[in-house]
Amino acid sequence: RTHLVPKKAMNILNPYRRPSNQNIKIFFICHTSHKDYVLSFYQNLKEGVNTEKKYYKGLEAYVNIKATASKEHFIEFTNENDPIPEIVEQLESLTFDHENVKYAAFYISPFDKFTPDPDDREIYIRIKELFLNEGIVTQVVDYEKMIINIQDQYNFQFSLQNMALAIHAKLGGAPWKLAVTDKKELVIGVGAFTNQGENRRYIASAFSFQNNGLFRNFEYFNQNETELLAGSILKAIRDFTSVAQADKVVIHFYKEMSYEELQPIIDGMNKLKLGVPLYILNINKTEAEDMIAYDVNWGDKLMPVSGTYIRIGVNKFLLFNNARYPSDRFYSDTDGFPFPIKIKISSSDDDAFEDVEVIEELLTQVYQFSRLYWKSLRQQNVPITIKYPEMVAQIAPRFNNGVPEDAKDTLWFL
Repeated sequence: RTHLVPKKAMNILNPYRRPSNQNIKIFFICHTSHKDYVLSFYQNLKEGVNTEKKYYKGLEAYVNIKATASKEHFIEFTNENDPIPEIVEQLESLTFDHENVKYAAFYISPFDKFTPDPDDREIYIRIKELFLNEGIVTQVVDYEKMIINIQDQYNFQFSLQNMALAIHAKLGGAPWKLAVTDKKELVIGVGAFTNQGENRRYIASAFSFQNNGLFRNFEYFNQNETELLAGSILKAIRDFTSVAQADKVVIHFYKEMSYEELQPIIDGMNKLKLGVPLYILNINKTEAEDMIAYDVNWGDKLMPVSGTYIRIGVNKFLLFNNARYPSDRFYSDTDGFPFPIKIKISSSDDDAFEDVEVIEELLTQVYQFSRLYWKSLRQQNVPITIKYPEMVAQIAPRFNNGVPEDAKDTLWFL
């Protein structure tokens, strides 16, 4: 069954694909003084909230996965400013049945993600890496926010929905996919994140085979590693075309591609003798505040309907990506009023734009890929082909030993 709005669909439909391993166990990592609240949190996560208007009725009801608590893996620490040694010591004494069980660890963080101390912010990164090396996905929960949420069950359910969604995806499930006719297309997304502390930009590329948006794998690089980036993209093209004759290759790039970035890809495709068009979409996620459009027929809110696009130059467009749909009678301000994104479409092939419908197809694809974000139900204005790589580039370079190879095809970073 299909639906237009994921946020509404999740309340009435089952996820598209459950994690392959249905023997799922959850355990917690928390400060000793916080463990009394963990039980309340777990009960709400597993069984749902206690409120009259109930949208979250528990993990199984919401994302169709059964999970049990793994009490023998519960980890508690006493030093909240330096918990890693205690966690490592306990982790080394534990055994995990990875052949039969899929584990998810919830880290109850004493600090929120905006804490001013960079050392406190790094603790979660260390924990994420520790458990990823053990083959275990993690979900962070802000302790202070958790306490407030437990006391406000109505609003807590919306946080629980997002957590359940993210855990489902991290465990290998696919909450939903695009209801499109499968085509033999390869879509590659390249995003970036600048570490202000190091003044270094990291680039990550995320690959999605075919056009239904289901994620496959990623790599990440430093900004100056253009040959490695090109090699990674070419490998994805080669792997894809070895099992299917591609109709076209589409690259979503976070900025305008330079000659140094693009030429090795074109040369590589020529060597592969693919004979398929290559389309480059420069998607500018620095939101277009300098150019805007209004829908004067929509009261004082003015934001155009989601999916509206406007040509602003030769193969240049503004795309409005938001939660306002034509059939909606009401619009909640909490859904936000995001600026449109700028998209520039180009191709190295002379006849790439002979088909007049190809531009609309490419813009529609950007729009659709913006609806595949599984970290939360909030509508994104940037496609996951840009968003997910940025998230990887934000976290992975801070790992001490890089991302394990077997974790490059999972969404642990959500």
